[in-house]
Amino acid sequence: MFEKLIDSFEKLCLQIIIEILLVPVTIFKLFQDPRRCYDLSVHEMEKEETERFQDHLSPIKLSVYTSVIISVLLMDYGGEHNIISKIKGLSMVEKALFIFLMNNITAVLFSVALLWYKKEKVNTVAFRTLLFSFIYTTVYTSTPFFILISSAMFLGQTINVESYLNHLGKVTNYETRDYIFFMAFLVFMIVGIIGIFKLFKALHYILKNNFSYHPYIVWFFTLLFFVIQVYYARGFI
Repeated sequence: MFEKLIDSFEKLCLQIIIEILLVPVTIFKLFQDPRRCYDLSVHEMEKEETERFQDHLSPIKLSVYTSVIISVLLMDYGGEHNIISKIKGLSMVEKALFIFLMNNITAVLFSVALLWYKKEKVNTVAFRTLLFSFIYTTVYTSTPFFILISSAMFLGQTINVESYLNHLGKVTNYETRDYIFFMAFLVFMIVGIIGIFKLFKALHYILKNNFSYHPYIVWFFTLLFFVIQVYYARGFI
């Protein structure tokens, strides 16, 4: 009995390590070509369930590692007017679940809207493909903040990111780690700008493959979905 428990724990640890290593691989693939948000989802849904997502992380798990973890870190130290700061009286598990649902609500709404247009049911492969595609697009808004927050935590040697940022605003003689953070902030800005363009391209590709209207109509809804997703993402900052 004890040996089985140890074996199960070993498999769990190995799986977590593999998934953590797959996070940068998956993010790199999506940033390299935004069309992969849709193409990877289609390709994986054509496989048997046990063979899916072997070479990269599934969108659900990627969302957990990028969106939920970042949101939990921001829970106590984010701005006073963001969505997360308004959560009161919930346990950590309840907060994590709430944040996960909130982070992916745009993906659900976009998927349902396209499903309604295509007149298909929710319990189909088409819905999961669309949902996975839209969840993958959230990497373009979450990755820059992952870089910024992890840099602040590492260089400031504290999980209280806000306190380190306040420290930077008060000091007059900057240390080496402070200059490194400024470089990380520059990377955050560059990745953020690139992510904005990649997000738009990814949304357009998904709509182009599922929305058979005039190209101008597709561009209009791409812009609409883009504005909604970016505006919604701002609520977590």
